[in-house]
Amino acid sequence: MLAAAFVPGPPLLVPALTGAPARTAPGEDRVPEDRVPNGQVVRPDIEDSAGMAAGAGVSVADLTAPLLAACDQAISSLVGVAPQTLVVVGAGERTWRHPSEAWGTLTGFGVAVEAPNQHADSAPELPLSLTIARWLLERVGWTGKLVLQEVAATASVPDCLELGHSLDQQAGPDTAWLVVGDGTNRRGIRSPGFEDPLAKDFDAEVAKALVGVDPDALSALDPQRADELGCVGRACWQVIAGALDEPGSAAATLRYEGAPFGVAYLVADWQFRA
Repeated sequence: MLAAAFVPGPPLLVPALTGAPARTAPGEDRVPEDRVPNGQVVRPDIEDSAGMAAGAGVSVADLTAPLLAACDQAISSLVGVAPQTLVVVGAGERTWRHPSEAWGTLTGFGVAVEAPNQHADSAPELPLSLTIARWLLERVGWTGKLVLQEVAATASVPDCLELGHSLDQQAGPDTAWLVVGDGTNRRGIRSPGFEDPLAKDFDAEVAKALVGVDPDALSALDPQRADELGCVGRACWQVIAGALDEPGSAAATLRYEGAPFGVAYLVADWQFRA
């Protein structure tokens, strides 16, 4: 493994859903990188900002802009190592390897967005997480080989670890990984899962594990606790844990940590040392 990036998968990353200007050419709808300085973690001060945005005169696009910029940076760093293969892992209803030409759509959210924009003449099959992944990758111009792995959000820890090890062995050393997963959805009184005081600590554990490149800590995440707190990213993080040999073997950057809509989002990337 050469590198890895971790991003969330909310559909609100897509400007068409937030009222932000639509992209007319590659890169045009990106937030300038000086909005998220390299190496600086963005931590929104407002936990329940979705519920407060209207009163404060803040648009949803304003709230998602730093998150999207952080995702762009992390994925640009990922593809910058020029991997031969990119392994993409995202949560879904089942554990399934999709064909590399598979695509997804956001028409269910009321926008005519397809990812990738140019695709095979077949029915869309990707879950939301992998659809967002393909959309983000298209933003940075990735056209290389893809392994698209959906993981059931309820998958057991042993199954996740075994899957990660298998993917790593099959893909080989000249690969990079993109892992799409949200944290808890109980961060704030208007959060989708209602507020739970334990959610913030759980998300902090995940952030610490990502910063420490710690597969043991990721493996130790409790599936029942994650489910109770509405965290759908747990299985995906444990898949990549199964692909790692030892902790601390990479330089880690945490680019975003927050819960602007009552759902925890983390953006990070790893660069493995030669």
